[in-house]
Amino acid sequence: MRRSFGSRVDDATFELNLAPMLDIIVSIVPMLLMSVAFVHITVVDTPVPQAVEKAMAAADEKKDQVQILLAVSKETGYRFTISEKGETRDINIALKGKDLDLDGLHAESVNLKKKYPDVFKVELNPAENVPLNEIVATMDQVRTVGPKEAKVVFNDVDTGKPVETNLVFPDVVFGNVNGG
Repeated sequence: MRRSFGSRVDDATFELNLAPMLDIIVSIVPMLLMSVAFVHITVVDTPVPQAVEKAMAAADEKKDQVQILLAVSKETGYRFTISEKGETRDINIALKGKDLDLDGLHAESVNLKKKYPDVFKVELNPAENVPLNEIVATMDQVRTVGPKEAKVVFNDVDTGKPVETNLVFPDVVFGNVNGG
């Protein structure tokens, strides 16, 4: 007996309707774009000496650590707010004419570092009207001592011996990233 293959379909292809899938993609892509964060926060890691890095890590672990906040305003100047053991005190650095007093800020930050050698972090709260170049200059003034100034001394975490460094407050954190 012979079979007849003539009744068999030669073309076994079919059409795939991609329109519903494209509709879904067209509606999902704008929703994904709208869900992207509009605030971009960048962290710049700068290398610090190993002894300072260990001391910074040890200071972050302490619960009763002193907190130092630095507010910057074009109307009033600088204001350090030091929170220690539940007490808060302010140190004001007035404007020099119409400009921020960077020299006074640097001198006061070095004095604070001498008083609190185990504190390495400053929370910076600039007002909205402070230009970026003045914020950067502020950060530069509180981070290091000058080449002709005496170095800052703190105790090494591992050995307990005094260590000299030119870093005053190397960890500057913005406290009002969203403008609050």
